[in-house]
Amino acid sequence: MNRQTSHQIADMAGPESLPRRNGELVFHDDWERRAFALAVALCEQGHYEWDDFRQHLIASIASEDDTPENPDPNVPGYFEHWLAALEKTLTNIGMIPPEVVPPEKKTADASDNGSRGS
Repeated sequence: MNRQTSHQIADMAGPESLPRRNGELVFHDDWERRAFALAVALCEQGHYEWDDFRQHLIASIASEDDTPENPDPNVPGYFEHWLAALEKTLTNIGMIPPEVVPPEKKTADASDNGSRGS
């Protein structure tokens, strides 16, 4: 990981901050580790700016109502949001063709864009 990307990831705070235990990143499944590595590698290769990915991650997390007072087992976990943000980022830059995005995601993205006035 290059120094700039490393600092950008380490500096993420709030709901988008990476899950950690004793300062170490926490991955529950191998796919989470791979999704993390893929997002970092593609950014470092210059395919997108980290902040673009981060904004999609924040939007994905904000779209769910998963509060301590209202836990919902159907609400995606952190790395499901990470993967959704990566998918959105890669679709926006044309690395993933829009036709491979499931219809329910297209609907959610369209309503998301409308709420931001885009």
